[in-house]
Amino acid sequence: MTYKHKGRINRFKTGLLLILCLVLMVPSPFTFANKYSEYESVELKEGNYGAYKSYEPVNLMIRGMDVFSDAPGIVVNQRTIVPISAILMELDIPYQWNGNTQEISFAHNGKSVVMQLDNAYATVNGVRTLLPDGVAPRVMTYRSTTGEYVSRTYVPLKFVSDMLGLTASWIPETRTVAINKKAQTLSGAYLDVYKQFPEIRLKVSGEVDATSFVIAGADVGAQDKIVIDLQNTEFKIPEGGSVKDGVWTYRIFDGIFGLDKIEITQTATNPFNTRVTVYQNERRGHDISYDAKTGEMVVRLINTVNSVTVEDIYSTDTVVIGTSENPNYSVDVLGNKIIVDVISSYLKVNNGAYQVLPVDKGHITAISYSQLDTSTGKYDYYDQTDVVTRVVIELDEPAEYDKFFVEDIKGNLYVYVADNPINNFDYVKLNNEKSTLRVNLFEDAAYTVDYNATSKLLTIDVPKDKTDLGAFENAVKDHIVESFAVLELDNVYRILVTLSDNTTYVKSNSTSEVLLTFTNTVIQDSDFKGTLIVIDAGHGGRDPGAVGSKVQEKTLTLKAAQMLESALLKQGFKVYMTRSTDEYVGLYERAAMANDLNATLFVSIHINAFTNPSVNGVEVLYGNESLNSDKGLAQSIQKELIGALGATNRGIASRPRLVVLRETTMTSVLAELGFLTNASEQDNLMRDAYLQKAADAMAKGIINFLK
Repeated sequence: MTYKHKGRINRFKTGLLLILCLVLMVPSPFTFANKYSEYESVELKEGNYGAYKSYEPVNLMIRGMDVFSDAPGIVVNQRTIVPISAILMELDIPYQWNGNTQEISFAHNGKSVVMQLDNAYATVNGVRTLLPDGVAPRVMTYRSTTGEYVSRTYVPLKFVSDMLGLTASWIPETRTVAINKKAQTLSGAYLDVYKQFPEIRLKVSGEVDATSFVIAGADVGAQDKIVIDLQNTEFKIPEGGSVKDGVWTYRIFDGIFGLDKIEITQTATNPFNTRVTVYQNERRGHDISYDAKTGEMVVRLINTVNSVTVEDIYSTDTVVIGTSENPNYSVDVLGNKIIVDVISSYLKVNNGAYQVLPVDKGHITAISYSQLDTSTGKYDYYDQTDVVTRVVIELDEPAEYDKFFVEDIKGNLYVYVADNPINNFDYVKLNNEKSTLRVNLFEDAAYTVDYNATSKLLTIDVPKDKTDLGAFENAVKDHIVESFAVLELDNVYRILVTLSDNTTYVKSNSTSEVLLTFTNTVIQDSDFKGTLIVIDAGHGGRDPGAVGSKVQEKTLTLKAAQMLESALLKQGFKVYMTRSTDEYVGLYERAAMANDLNATLFVSIHINAFTNPSVNGVEVLYGNESLNSDKGLAQSIQKELIGALGATNRGIASRPRLVVLRETTMTSVLAELGFLTNASEQDNLMRDAYLQKAADAMAKGIINFLK
């Protein structure tokens, strides 16, 4: 039997009563977070007494987004109960708990609701109302991974969802409860080019919940796309329109604004989900809103600032402003501040709100960012309709133009802050096997290039009066070049390039610049050159995953995923990461990325946790029982992990209901590399050398499976 299928075409289980777990207090710090979805069972007991029982956990989604709680959702006699604190907090609905009367109360949509423990009746606007099936609120207790006993209160979902004006659906294949706005329909789409920013307008019968993600397909030889999922929305074919293979297409023949076409398809029926895919010839940013005047969902095509970080690049403290497309920007200095304005851009970090982050690194003391309110007219150089994101870099000394350098690389802005910033040295990785080094010269000049094959060291001497570099060192390690170093000698800049194994170089004959092209011949000739592996770093962003005493799961999974990416690239594979930063990516979205890219394999990386701190070891989870698919890959990876790490062998385990295993259409596994709740294993996982062994072992397991 195979568990693979596309989309979520599900049906209600007859007579299934969904119950929602209402948490009476703000949850304690995450100990499991979204780990429950990876478990076959969890242990809880009713009240503070009695025996613990084993329950099947469930997932919770609100408005298309995964919800993370310190208490698990569970199945009881075909009734699903899940934590409500996450719901009320997710929807920003305040609630109160009265310990004296044992009552929960909240108000929403003109309804004042009061519920009491062990009372099958609630009060709605003063009227006594029987709860569905007479299910009274109750207390459930579980033991956290820190050994604490935590109690939470549960109430019926049918009642709460009605009070909140929401609908709830049960997706049995992945044990998921989906809570959304009321069902609507989508009946068409068009491109409006007459707004300040181009807009894709979706004709809906009412406001719907919309989630979106981006597929950077051009990074792996495919097409860039924006994918929008309209939750609880049924697709009605536009009048006079036609569909092919279930897809309605709106073509943009002249490629205006870098767009190719828009496709709409129904991807699920319980709840209904309509997917809008925007195909791009040029990468574009976007945000989504609802226009109540026209009754349309609006996808505004606008650049977005998605991250602001500080990194060490070319031995220089560098502020990296991550955007969605090639940015239009301006730079100014004011006192000790470097001011970078990304024009025609929307700030997604911190939802656009002003935020200051201390840095205290080199000359950088702090960075801040905000969405400028240009409507006030106080910014003389901007029109009141301009959309501007501002990033401010505060220094420990007066800002001067000759002490920093700004460049735009593939949509990211790099602000190098140093006494002598490097502005004539340009190293670009063209693809997995090839890169170039360019040094700009003021005028034609003679320079020398020598290569030592034994040390794989390339030495380039450039006259100091023909360029301006400054001394620096930079570890590249991209399987083409290992490192760069620039030395300032009496009359020349000496550039030292250490090449990776199997890398060759070609020197340009030009005297107007230094230009070298590097090629890794093993990667170039690899048997795996066309094989795409999607690597999924578990959790991320607002979802920490398991939380140990020293580190969070999301941090380790990203580091391990990056190491696995590097190991696979070295063997010639194409690799796509579902996330490469600390960001939230939905479970269904992770699978959708791999499916869209038609990947060969999908490997999800996680770290385990358990209430018993002595539990340890490595295991790999799979969904499909075929040895030519999931189970076979799980066996291959597990064998290599145990051999490399010397960890306890917990074997491989079938988990056909895990979203990332069930919803992916290719061979997929989920590797649990150890337990954060085991002190010794946590220490091991925090060592780069140990994680590198795990990454190399997973790469070897993948290669052995594909041979």
